[in-house]
Amino acid sequence: MGQKTHPKGFRLVTTQKHLSHWYTEKNNYSTLLKEDFLVRKTIEQYFSEFLSISKIEISRITQEINEKEYVNINIYALFPRAKEMYKKINKFLVETTESNNMNLLSNSKGNLKRFTSLLLKKTIRNFIRRLQIETKKNYLVSIKFIKNPFEDANLIAKFIADQLEKRIPFRRAVKQAIKKVQLTSMKGIKVQVSGRLNGIDIARSEWKRDGKIPLHTLKANIDYTHKCAETIYGLIGIKVWLFVQ
Repeated sequence: MGQKTHPKGFRLVTTQKHLSHWYTEKNNYSTLLKEDFLVRKTIEQYFSEFLSISKIEISRITQEINEKEYVNINIYALFPRAKEMYKKINKFLVETTESNNMNLLSNSKGNLKRFTSLLLKKTIRNFIRRLQIETKKNYLVSIKFIKNPFEDANLIAKFIADQLEKRIPFRRAVKQAIKKVQLTSMKGIKVQVSGRLNGIDIARSEWKRDGKIPLHTLKANIDYTHKCAETIYGLIGIKVWLFVQ
């Protein structure tokens, strides 16, 4: 059962929750599903350059008086690193040619954080405008930052995918991720990598585990994800199981 069922879908009643929280009639169900798909797709287009997104939660509220629908979007992501933001901000300033904002960017971390917050606010406004034009609904977007990336399965899988795309051996990338997870309060982790590992002609799959991963226990809070790394040899699939509590 642990190999055949999705760990999150298996625990929806006990520990896991749906990423979309809303209820509607049968005739309107398909349109709201399309809107959720459009919201998640546009978030990746606007925020993938600045943030490494973990998950997106969508909830809908309708007022009986005005019959207006308000959509609340919570984005859980990792705060961007300073080295990456220096390059992206310089490109942004060159494209926009805003000479007044050039004084904000300096070596100090305080000015860099202010400029990143301003840049994120601007992208949020553009994102809300686009959705309002297409759906004609009111949106409220909030970004919640994750402190440690190695306490989230999505961010761990992205870390391993980035290492594999930089032509680092898969065993070293998996060991680095597991060692960093050991420093956190997580109780266990399992990583499986499958594909043409290290450029070998025949595809295979290898996995490594540290700690406990009780897949049959419903009360166990297990975070699961799967990602793909685009290497020169082809796609490499990455699966991560993380035992939180």
